[in-house]
Amino acid sequence: MNLKFTSIFSAFLVSTLLISCDKKDDPIPEPEPFPSLSTYKDRFLAEAKARGYDLDFSGLDIRYVDEKIPEEGTTFCGYGYINHALTGRRTVLISKESSCGWVNYSDLNREKFFFHEIGHAFLNLYHDDSFLCDGSPASLMHSGVNLYPYYVAKPEQRKYYIDELFDRLAAEEKCIQPLQNWEINPSFYKYAGGDEQWIFYGAQGSFGGSRSIESPPYSLMISSIPDKTSTETGYWYTQLNVTNIPQGAKVTLRTKVNSEGLNGPGAAIGIRVYKPQLFETGAKLVETYSSNTESAPVSGKLTNQTLEVSIPSYSRENTIIIPFAIMLPGTQGEVDFDDFEIIVEQL
Repeated sequence: MNLKFTSIFSAFLVSTLLISCDKKDDPIPEPEPFPSLSTYKDRFLAEAKARGYDLDFSGLDIRYVDEKIPEEGTTFCGYGYINHALTGRRTVLISKESSCGWVNYSDLNREKFFFHEIGHAFLNLYHDDSFLCDGSPASLMHSGVNLYPYYVAKPEQRKYYIDELFDRLAAEEKCIQPLQNWEINPSFYKYAGGDEQWIFYGAQGSFGGSRSIESPPYSLMISSIPDKTSTETGYWYTQLNVTNIPQGAKVTLRTKVNSEGLNGPGAAIGIRVYKPQLFETGAKLVETYSSNTESAPVSGKLTNQTLEVSIPSYSRENTIIIPFAIMLPGTQGEVDFDDFEIIVEQL
């Protein structure tokens, strides 16, 4: 046997084995394609507890689904339900469908996406598309949660985003980009004829409602039904999901009222404001402000008579504003609510 060759071969073999062992014992870690969602559920519970909330998830369903989730005429890679149509339970669904990219997400990206959906399902939060002054989304509830590298690119901001998830006032510690220049354009909302989100309640058929949609002034109209006298209020209303009205602003609902003649109590307007309040088994919407002109309604012949009610100091905690156009019980005639709008004054 050639001892020199044997020695060289032995050294090569030992070197190869060492290299092989190194590769086997210290592999490059790869994320598990579909880790248990309990991992992120437990993290959320821990973050809640660190902020003083002891939450009960027994009424919350969390699971993967194979396909994208069809809702609202489109499909989603994740969805948080406050009340699932089939079960009536709070539910978080995460899609395994390949184009959703869950398998390629980093752990922090998965956490961010899961916390966003549980924000819908358990915290009763809507999308918040406002931005901070540095261009980052102001909230984990941004509708483009998967499009921006915040939270992962700047993990030191993780605490802020989770703080804001539980307390929307946390954003007040940051510089928030204004939705618009309120001094130049104070109109946050103005009814336009194509807005089909308005709902009419006709007081058991005692009032009729219609909308002018062809040309301005766009109107919400309420009229009495002949030979019927209502014992209930008839009204138009809509729900506005609100995220970026400045803290402390004065918010005013205003309209011009026109009528050839109203008999009886007359017409009025009103506004209600709600915020989500977190309880042990999940958030519920609670009313934070309500005002109307029902104690001083207008009647008779009306020509561009202005009606308004105001929220003197708006809070970023609020997420829903519901405006009303009202016909009081026992009123006869027809009334038009023209130029129905919400004005913001940043004080």
